[in-house]
Amino acid sequence: MLDIYTYAKRVAIAALIVLLIVAGFYMLSQYGYFFLLVFAGILLAVLFCGMTDWIVRKVHMKRAIALAISVLFFFGLLFAAFWFVAPTVGEQFQQMRQTIPESLDRVQDWLSEQRWGEQLLSQIPEDPSSMLPEQEQILSQAGGAFSTTLGFLADLFIVIITALFFASDPALYTRGLAKLFPVRTRPRLMEVLTRCYHDLRMWLIGMLAAMAIIGISTAIGYSIIGLPMAFALALIAFLFAFVPNIGPWIAGIPAVLIGLLEGPDMALTVLLVYGGIQIVESWIITPIIFQKTVALPPALLLFFQVLLGLVQGGLGLLMAAPILAVLLVFIQELYVKDVLEAKPEDASASDVPESARATAKR
Repeated sequence: MLDIYTYAKRVAIAALIVLLIVAGFYMLSQYGYFFLLVFAGILLAVLFCGMTDWIVRKVHMKRAIALAISVLFFFGLLFAAFWFVAPTVGEQFQQMRQTIPESLDRVQDWLSEQRWGEQLLSQIPEDPSSMLPEQEQILSQAGGAFSTTLGFLADLFIVIITALFFASDPALYTRGLAKLFPVRTRPRLMEVLTRCYHDLRMWLIGMLAAMAIIGISTAIGYSIIGLPMAFALALIAFLFAFVPNIGPWIAGIPAVLIGLLEGPDMALTVLLVYGGIQIVESWIITPIIFQKTVALPPALLLFFQVLLGLVQGGLGLLMAAPILAVLLVFIQELYVKDVLEAKPEDASASDVPESARATAKR
């Protein structure tokens, strides 16, 4: 009798997990952008809470004061970086807007010298102006860009406010979530939520460390080989490093195009330098960093990035890695440990109803 109850419990939990996954994908496809914004706020709240907890441990001050110091330090650091770096980087970005089209022209000239390149270029209209939109379309696109900018600022405001609410009293929201479940499962759920917070915090620490190493090493490498606009290109590499697997290689495209203006040798040198940095980061630095933090399976992460990118675009691609980290915690703790690896005697002692145990004894 006890084995029947244990088997039935596992089947019910597995069916519930499947239903939750299906419902999750449905909700993601319909209202995914909203949930991704909320998760972005949670991720920023995890960063604030990590900084706050560190200050409380070291200085022993009140949490509210420590949170205020953490938030002010975070935004102050961003403002200081923008204040000191923006003039140089902004000027280099203006140069990049002029040089990249020239580099594309050189690529077009090189393609015209190749047979397969001629066939490719034949698909492009001789009069590029025919591909430009009419004046009414230009005005419409300008209005769309303006509304997109306002939408981005509104989304950013929502993420920051959500993060401040969550970080101000995280126990309020975790206890509220736990109350939606039976009393006997609440301690285990709180334990899993704590594990999620720990893994997200460690993933953020590892990712920020890897981003800093890539940005600094890229700036140094580009400066040594004499590549123009090295700091702007290093900033691009730093930002795109937040998207594992895909982002770093996208960030290398502008550097190679700018290197083409200096000649094929410079483009090849840029490719070798940036590729070497990525290889060292992927095979040496990242394993060392994430060995003590959170390591995500690369193939699984790539598939998940493609999935969220197709469903929700850029924001889905940006949030794919931290979401996968949380999903792996839930699967490992609630399914692998509590279902697949659970001992039958433990399950019978805690989960089988008292009346069923009495019937079994008879």
